[in-house]
Amino acid sequence: MPSPALAAVPDDASTDWRAELAAVGPARDLAIARLHAFLMRAAHAEARRRAVSLGVVGPELDDIAAQAAADAVVSILRRLDTFRGEARFTTWAYKFVVFEVAGKVNRHHWQRRTVVLDDDRWAQLPSRLGMAPEESAEWRELVLSLRRAVTEELSDRQRSVFTALVLEGRPLDELVADTGSSRGAVYKTMFDARRKLRAALVTDGHIRDNTSTHQSTRRSRPRGEQMTGWHALDQLLATDPIDGGCDTGRELLDMYAERLRDDGDAARLRFPQVAAHIRACGPCAEDLEGLLHALAAHD
Repeated sequence: MPSPALAAVPDDASTDWRAELAAVGPARDLAIARLHAFLMRAAHAEARRRAVSLGVVGPELDDIAAQAAADAVVSILRRLDTFRGEARFTTWAYKFVVFEVAGKVNRHHWQRRTVVLDDDRWAQLPSRLGMAPEESAEWRELVLSLRRAVTEELSDRQRSVFTALVLEGRPLDELVADTGSSRGAVYKTMFDARRKLRAALVTDGHIRDNTSTHQSTRRSRPRGEQMTGWHALDQLLATDPIDGGCDTGRELLDMYAERLRDDGDAARLRFPQVAAHIRACGPCAEDLEGLLHALAAHD
């Protein structure tokens, strides 16, 4: 999806950054060195923020930050002619370092992680969704219906992605790295799979069709008495038609972050496709959090 035209005029500092990086000779070299130093500070801060729960410290963390800053500089120089000033240059640059740190921290974690798969991953799904033990009969019916829909309704690729993300519980970015695909492509595959599966479960009467006023008899109990697991399943398979996907979210993240910081309601109104995507995509929501942290530190 193309970037919305904001008719923005770059601020003076952003104009200077772009002019200096587009120059030739010593002036450009100095600008690149200044950019690298600027991004090194941001990379270290973002790596520390993300590594808190991953046990990555010391020289490992320093190496990740150094690689991320260097790669972010390369990405920025390669894309310099795409900068249009819809956000400040520094925000736009922070976006690239956040992406680089995310990929490197996560990849470092995946390489050391041991995946233990249950013998029957389908049998474990209801408990992972928070189903109450007394509803075991409905568990079995749900699992059979969902399993049948996965087998009959999904393409081979959709089935593979659903199995990895839902049954095996693998992080989206880990699957991206393993398959050599893009985050946007994997997310879109899962988005389409969720939509198909939800339609199948609505047809089978397990969850409510939110597009109509009809309510399944199985969901007719008072709301306070409904199982949390049904809500979790509903949320798992829910899709928002205005969700712009990872590619749009990453493209517009700098613009969205600046406006979100100043006025959350205005940002969500201006970029509804990004807001919808952030609600549904954990990795992109984490990228946004990192960018907001960088903006707060910069300010």
